[in-house]
Amino acid sequence: MSLLADLGSEPQVPLWRHWIAGVEPIGRMTLPSGARHLLGTELLVQAVSRERMLVLRTGAVGANLPIDRRGRLVLPAWFRGTTRPSGSVLVSARSAAIPTIVLAGTGLLKDLVSQMAAEAR
Repeated sequence: MSLLADLGSEPQVPLWRHWIAGVEPIGRMTLPSGARHLLGTELLVQAVSRERMLVLRTGAVGANLPIDRRGRLVLPAWFRGTTRPSGSVLVSARSAAIPTIVLAGTGLLKDLVSQMAAEAR
């Protein structure tokens, strides 16, 4: 019971929200509405790659990546390869001072879970 007391009673506002989104065979995906909402009415975001992930921001440095009014974007060719095994991506978004969306192939989750399972032995 002491562990529950350590959690505190004040609800915490999550810094990140997460979704799994499908990728079409042509490499196009639709951002979840919660993630798209963070970008406002911007139809152009800047994309930067970090490790095997793609970081999207507005008004930042990086390659321009257009988003249509429905929230669809065409993923860069190098990133599509990370999505092929599952046909989906992990979408993580936060609305801090600079709204940020991070895309990662769901294979990253498989690697993380495998590592955690191996360490738990």
